[in-house]
Amino acid sequence: MHFDVLKHDIHSHLLPGLDDGVQDMETALAFIRQLSELGYTHLTTTPHIMCGVYNNGADTIMPKLDQVREAVRHAEIAVELNAGAEYLMDDYFESLLEDRKPLLTIAGNHVLVEFSWVGLPAGFRSTFFNMKMAGYEPILAHPERYHYLHKDFDVYREIHATGVRLQANLLSFTGYYGSRVQAAAVQMAEEGLLDFTGTDLHHQRHMQALTQFDFRKLLGKMLAVNNLRNALL
Repeated sequence: MHFDVLKHDIHSHLLPGLDDGVQDMETALAFIRQLSELGYTHLTTTPHIMCGVYNNGADTIMPKLDQVREAVRHAEIAVELNAGAEYLMDDYFESLLEDRKPLLTIAGNHVLVEFSWVGLPAGFRSTFFNMKMAGYEPILAHPERYHYLHKDFDVYREIHATGVRLQANLLSFTGYYGSRVQAAAVQMAEEGLLDFTGTDLHHQRHMQALTQFDFRKLLGKMLAVNNLRNALL
C-alpha cells in the first residue's frame, strides 16, 4: 500500500465520458478498485471545466457521480467517492466568480484550479484574492508542470505565501512528465511548498506508472518537510 498515509486523492478524472479521463464505467471501476488497493480510502474526482472544450458543471458532473457511486456500491469497493472539478483559470471561470455562481468544491470549500499550459494568467493574483473573498480555499493543480515557471521559482513561493495551496502530481516525481518537471517537483518538495499530492489519473498509462513505482520512501521525505493535508480532508 503506497498511499495509505495520504488516504485522500483530491485530483483524478474518473467519471466516464466527461473529459479526457476514463471513457467507460468498466475502466472507472477498475481504477477505483486499484486506488483503493493502493491505500486510498477517499477519492474526490475532478473533471475538467474548460469553456468550449469540456463544458461541464454540476448538471453534468453530479448525475455521473451518482451513477459511479452506485456502481462502486454494487462492486463492494471500500472507498468514499466524491466529485469536485478542475477549473481552468480563464475568462469563463472569472465570470463564475463575478456572478457568484456556486463552484464545485473539495471537502467543504477547497476549489481546484489550473493555469494555462502556455503562459501565466495575467490576473492570477486578483483571481486568487477574489476566490478567497468568496469564501473558497484555492488549490493550484500541478504547478510543477507549468514549464514557464521553472526559471522563476519566486512565483511558486509568492503563491504559496499568500495561502494558496499547491498540489503536485505524484507521477511528476518519477520522471513521467520529463526531467524538468521532475526537478521542479523535487525542488518544491525540498522547499516545503507542497500542501497536497494527487494522482491526476486519466488513463491506463498513468495507472501502470502509479502501481509500478514504490512511493513509500518519497512520501516519507515529503511528509517530513511538507505540511501535506490530504489525510486531513
